[in-house]
Amino acid sequence: MDFINSLFGYPLGFVMWAIYKLVQNYGVAIVLFTLVTKALLFPLSVKQQKSMARMSLFQPKMAELQKKYGKNKEKLQEEQMKLYAEEGVNPMGSCLPLLIQFPILFGIVDVIYKPMTHIMHFSSDVISQAADVAKKVFEASGKIPQNFAGYQQQLYIMQAYSKDPSAFESIKGFSEQAGNFDMKIFGGAIDLGAVPTLAWPMLLIPILAGISQLAVTLYGQWYQKKTNPSAAQTMGAMNAMLYIMPVFSVWMAFALPAGAGFYWIMQSVFSFAQSIVLNKIYTPEKMQEIVKKEQEKKKRKGPTYMQRVLEQQKAMLEQQQGNRPQRQVKVDDDGEIKLSKSAQKDMTSKIIAEARKRYAEKYGDDIDESDTE
Repeated sequence: MDFINSLFGYPLGFVMWAIYKLVQNYGVAIVLFTLVTKALLFPLSVKQQKSMARMSLFQPKMAELQKKYGKNKEKLQEEQMKLYAEEGVNPMGSCLPLLIQFPILFGIVDVIYKPMTHIMHFSSDVISQAADVAKKVFEASGKIPQNFAGYQQQLYIMQAYSKDPSAFESIKGFSEQAGNFDMKIFGGAIDLGAVPTLAWPMLLIPILAGISQLAVTLYGQWYQKKTNPSAAQTMGAMNAMLYIMPVFSVWMAFALPAGAGFYWIMQSVFSFAQSIVLNKIYTPEKMQEIVKKEQEKKKRKGPTYMQRVLEQQKAMLEQQQGNRPQRQVKVDDDGEIKLSKSAQKDMTSKIIAEARKRYAEKYGDDIDESDTE
């Protein structure tokens, strides 16, 4: 995890460093840095929004299959795979942009939590010396933060420096930079290096962290019910879990330096604004137009890869049926092929196995052969 944080943290750290050099205030730098990173990730957010919208249009057809083949799991899986192929829908489409964003988000958090590394450019040796001094400062005050050695250690060091700057004079070059590092916002009323308490105005950080997270949750639920009521009804337990996040944000904001909570507030605020913009652009009506255009484009290009796989499986099955009289292929009045239960099972297994194999090749997942038998 540290490798991933550093891999993305250092390039993003130079962005944060440049912003701080421009504004000379850590709080303002967090606001601008969050805005910049949101802009960088916007194309992925658009792709995720389009995939989710496409899946919401796709759900009614899936519901029909559930109603029609709910008692026959093998047939249901077969028809679902056919529907995915016909509609050109990737069931992992809405997840992939999110998975790509995760390591980048770790890098962003690394930048926010480590100003001494990414903004002041102190060496690991200097930071280690400063941590030892900070620990002594906290010991003298009678209380060492429980997670002092954790990921937020550099913010705690800055808090200790604000308590007793003279204690750090033995570290060469430390006070010159740390002393000029402005971590206060709202006219100096809130120190982002300090841990919030119930005292005003530090209490604002946990309160705003919870409210902003709650706003994102409520808006997401409202939009889901508005655009896809059937899916919203099936997400009751998941929706209940979402309310835990605002409470968790408040609790964590009281446990960590205010800089962490302030970043969560900005992240929620910009996420809320971004969701409104994307939902205005990619409405269900707009997505219907996009899906139709994409389907027409794919038809002009010929059958999709998944459609070719299904056709190959169908041809193989017909060939096998020709060699096994006990599994004759029948054709109904509409020209559709009717198979025995055993033949359907064979074809379903092969379709699923082939689909899993192709997804694994594309996304790097391992295949358990026993699952396809």
